[in-house]
Amino acid sequence: MLLSTAYIPCIEYIAYIAQSTLIRIEAHEHYAKQTYRNRTCIASAQGLMELIIPVIQPNGSKTCIRDVRISYAEAWQKKHWHAITSAYNSSPFFEYYQDVFHTFYTKQYTFLYDYNKEILLTLLKACNITTEIKDSASFTPLSNNTYDVRYTLSPKITSNTHIPEYTQVFAEKYPFLSQVSILDTLCNIGPDTGLYCKKIILK
Repeated sequence: MLLSTAYIPCIEYIAYIAQSTLIRIEAHEHYAKQTYRNRTCIASAQGLMELIIPVIQPNGSKTCIRDVRISYAEAWQKKHWHAITSAYNSSPFFEYYQDVFHTFYTKQYTFLYDYNKEILLTLLKACNITTEIKDSASFTPLSNNTYDVRYTLSPKITSNTHIPEYTQVFAEKYPFLSQVSILDTLCNIGPDTGLYCKKIILK
């Protein structure tokens, strides 16, 4: 299975990993804007909220994903962590995981790819998902292969995969928000997240 890098990936992304024995992350593509590579979604008191990491592309549109740098010109880490704590502080499992993830909002990483990978590995460990994760050895051209989902998981594309509902923090205000990151699932159902992802029927 071939996936693109992603910042705190969506539920479907983690479901692909949970249901595979080996995942390769595309490490040689050109950076693509307006994708999950530098953004995630959380369920806030105002509804679905996007969190976006500002980046620097040294070679413009031809910058390799591994060379994309994180910009710290603005205090995005502080803003993201404040948004996450505001959204999930009252969730059943946030207190259990908060120290693990707070590190990613205090330590500064140089490259987006490295930052995303460290978060992904931490998420998988928290979800008890043991799938092997490897970087791709070279760029793989886009294909219709069902094992290539680099561009099918996108904020701009409505997925056909049904995400089973669970109780979210603001369930009384909003219907179930399926586009959220796996952090939402982890904060709300905790150790059952891995099993939940394995049961999702991917389409």
